[in-house]
Amino acid sequence: MKEAGFYVPDSFDQLPAMINKVYTQLVEAGEIVETPEGETPQVPMDYTWAKKLGMVRKPANFISSISD
Repeated sequence: MKEAGFYVPDSFDQLPAMINKVYTQLVEAGEIVETPEGETPQVPMDYTWAKKLGMVRKPANFISSISD
């Protein structure tokens, strides 16, 4: 594979260093353009906790005894 142009580490233990080396080379060559990470989405609030804080109202409960 090395003869065909693949990046092949001598052992599995050297794989992270090889990946870092190749990535760094591609960034320096301009083939990979790093973009900033987007904002982390806000984690949804637990309903019970939000209800205790008064941030949400109790859902309406309709009970109807009229039936066809």
